[in-house]
Amino acid sequence: MTAFLYGMLKEEVYMDPPEGSQLDGILAKLMRCIYGLKQSPREWYYQFVEYLGPFGSVITAWDPCVLVHETGDLFLAIYVDDITHFGATGELKEHTINVLKTEFKVNDRGELNWLLGIQITFTDDGMTLSQTTFIHKILNRFLMQDCKPVSMPIDSNHQLKAIEDEDEHTDATAYQQIIGSLMYFVTGTRPDLAYTITHLSQFNSSPSSKHLMAAKRVLRYLQGTTNRHLFYRWNDLLKMTASTDASYGNCFDTWRSFSGYIFQVGNATISWRCRKQWSVATSTCKAEYMALAMMTKHHL
Repeated sequence: MTAFLYGMLKEEVYMDPPEGSQLDGILAKLMRCIYGLKQSPREWYYQFVEYLGPFGSVITAWDPCVLVHETGDLFLAIYVDDITHFGATGELKEHTINVLKTEFKVNDRGELNWLLGIQITFTDDGMTLSQTTFIHKILNRFLMQDCKPVSMPIDSNHQLKAIEDEDEHTDATAYQQIIGSLMYFVTGTRPDLAYTITHLSQFNSSPSSKHLMAAKRVLRYLQGTTNRHLFYRWNDLLKMTASTDASYGNCFDTWRSFSGYIFQVGNATISWRCRKQWSVATSTCKAEYMALAMMTKHHL
C-alpha cells in the first residue's frame, strides 16, 4: 500500500532521519507525504483528482469521492487506494485505466466482486450487495457464532437509559467494538439496523451490562438474517420515492425523539439514515415534521 506516498506536501514538515542515518543537529525535510501524517490522505486525494482532471474526469456534486467523465459514460469511486470504475466496456474505460497506470502503480483486479467487505454479485436480473461473509466473521469474533437467532434487533419492552449508580458496569471497549462493527453494517447494506445502532451508540462512553446485552441481541438478530441484502434490478423504473418516520420521546434520558428516512429508486434502496432530533418535540406531529425537515435538508 503506497498510495499516500504519491501526495506532494504543501507545508514544511521536518522529521528525524531514520535510525542508522541520524546526524547530530540534522533534520530531514519531507518533500512527499508518508504514512502517519494527518494531511497524507488529503494530499493523495488531491494528487489523484488533479491528475485525472485534464483527461475529462470531474468531481460530482453529490460526493467528492466520486468522479464522472465529462461524457457521463464512466464513474470512478475513490476509497483511499481502492478505485472502482463503472461504465460500459470500451475505449474510454481502457484509456482511463492506461492513464492511471502511467502515473500510479495500479493492479487491475478485473470485474468487481468484493469491495470493503461487501460482496457484489451480478446476475441476469440485477446486482446484489451483501455482507454475509462479514457477518459470520463478526459473530466469530465476539464468540456468538452459535447464538440463538431473534426476530427483532431491539426489545421494545426494555427501556434503555444512561447508566445509573445501581447498574452493573461492563467493559466499555468490548461494547464499543461491537457497536463499531454493527455501524459498518448500517453504512453498508443493512438499513434495518439504522435505528437500533443509533440508539445503542448513545451509551458508548459508559455502558452497563444491560447495554451489552442489547448489543449482543443485535448479533443474535444478524445470526437469523445473514442472507439479507440490497438488490438493484436492471432496467427498473427510475422513479424516486422517499419515506420518513419518527418516534416520540423515546430517549428516556433527554426525551428527544428519533428521526429516520429511506430513499429508493424504483424498488432499490439507495440512501437511509437515523438520528436523534436536536430538540424535544412537544407532540407526535412536531416529531414527524422534524423528521421530514431532516430528510429534505439532507437531499436538497
